[in-house]
Amino acid sequence: MQARAIMSDMKAGNSSGEYSKQGMYSWRTKHIDMKKLFLLILLLPIIAGCEKFLNPEQIDLTYNEVFWSSQSDAEKAVMGLYSTYRGVMLNSQWYERGDVTTGFFHTGWNGGSSNKLYLPGDFDNKTGTDKSWGSLESFADWSGYYKVVAQANLAIKHIELMSDNLFDSGKKEKLLGEAHFIRGLVYFNIARIWGNVPLVTEAIESSDQVLNDDRTLVEKARSTDTEIMDFVLGEVNQAVSMLDYGVPGTSEWGIRANKGSAQALAGHVNLWMDFIQKRDGASPGDEYVDAAITALEALVTYGNYSLVNYDNPSAVADMYIGQSSEAVFELNISLDDGESYRIDYGGIVNLTSKVVPLDGDETKDRANKINFVPASKKQLIFPEYPTDKRADLFFEAWESTYETAFSDVSIESPCRDSVTYLLKYSAMTIDPARQWNEYQAYFSEANIPVFRYSGIKLLLAEAYAKKGTADGQAIAIVNEIRNRAGLLPYSGTDLIAEILQQRTSELIGEGHIFFDYVRNNYYSNVQVMTSTRVLQEGYYWPVSSNVLTSNKLIHQTPYWNGKTVW
Repeated sequence: MQARAIMSDMKAGNSSGEYSKQGMYSWRTKHIDMKKLFLLILLLPIIAGCEKFLNPEQIDLTYNEVFWSSQSDAEKAVMGLYSTYRGVMLNSQWYERGDVTTGFFHTGWNGGSSNKLYLPGDFDNKTGTDKSWGSLESFADWSGYYKVVAQANLAIKHIELMSDNLFDSGKKEKLLGEAHFIRGLVYFNIARIWGNVPLVTEAIESSDQVLNDDRTLVEKARSTDTEIMDFVLGEVNQAVSMLDYGVPGTSEWGIRANKGSAQALAGHVNLWMDFIQKRDGASPGDEYVDAAITALEALVTYGNYSLVNYDNPSAVADMYIGQSSEAVFELNISLDDGESYRIDYGGIVNLTSKVVPLDGDETKDRANKINFVPASKKQLIFPEYPTDKRADLFFEAWESTYETAFSDVSIESPCRDSVTYLLKYSAMTIDPARQWNEYQAYFSEANIPVFRYSGIKLLLAEAYAKKGTADGQAIAIVNEIRNRAGLLPYSGTDLIAEILQQRTSELIGEGHIFFDYVRNNYYSNVQVMTSTRVLQEGYYWPVSSNVLTSNKLIHQTPYWNGKTVW
């Protein structure tokens, strides 16, 4: 498979980067607590001037009234939102939260995702470090997401205030629709990860907004997950009303939000809202399921999407390079566009893919470091293998019986070609400015999928199945997905379980599976999510110590009290 290559805002979404003499990026991580976040907002540079899509330069303008004076200014601000959100996603925590937490992937000997993401934690030893998710401080830090929120708040406020006469016909509404979509998407991410979080919608532009009369910093408490999701529903409804459907083959297809992207988010948010409302006994009806069906049916009917042919391996590989017929929304990664990242600096490729070493030494192909699928977990992902063609399309060496992480110096060192690893992000380009002794000098070329059409169709099937009166429509979608994978029609008795199985088989490695299981209280691979933990909402992540120590109105998620390292 062709190699692919880098750019990025790498660590936890809170990094700043600059080119080195070799044409690469160097990064330093900033941990920002809620108080510091508000101060940071005051200092955020105005986003401006981009030659490349989503690659904004910064300009030194002091006053907002100077900047927000043209359609070009508004366009640059929205491009900056895409870029900042991409920066949050490039650290690959979306994959680790959504896939590694299921226990389907295990870490290699010297690298890959932390074992604590999928192994039961030692919560009795309060000074120990084996505390499952709770010992991972960076995973508990939401500041990167709030940086995107802060920029979205500014963009929405000022674009709304700009005169309509400054814009071409329909352009102002489109830019506002994109900004509402991104703000809604980010809050949806935050709420699924942490549940109850502060809701910040005000554009912070003055110290008076963050300082009390006694010059102490303003603190903000957590809103409920229901309140956050209700806000997100407002955002996606705004976006749906302001955006048009995309046109396949155009430069914006799949990588800028359109009406289909917003309807996909609306489907997800409504089904999550259905979950939390029924969890709390607040709404036993189907109003949110009905709303999800309405949004997703419109996407399927009018969105211009189609399923990629799985009989063509090249088409499948191209789907992950990006902007395929299935691209409902994804984040652009391209060296030619100046929007890539060096795989040896981290990210999804670093965690999941082997590489061809540039010095020819096969022991440097990272087989002993990347996340792999042990043989004992394979039946849970593709129970109908070898009939299911997706196993060999999405993974290398699926037939392997390899089970345990290995070291090249261990007594038992299995064949490096027997490591079952993910292929979805294995498109790379050699760094043309690489040094002679760099043997993993590749830039990624694989887009980051947020919503893919096959996943959206299965989400619609889930909504149909939950409606109860639409099982036939759900089964029709399931059979469409099964047929493409080379499988016989569905003949089981648990339709929701079959839909979740197809979402697992189809979306493995795309950051959705754990949240699918939470939404349906369905855990096919029992690891850390016990029934007691579910009742205590332990599917939400703990809050970072940076936040807890700086904002006294923020309290730890109850399940995590006494369980975290900090």
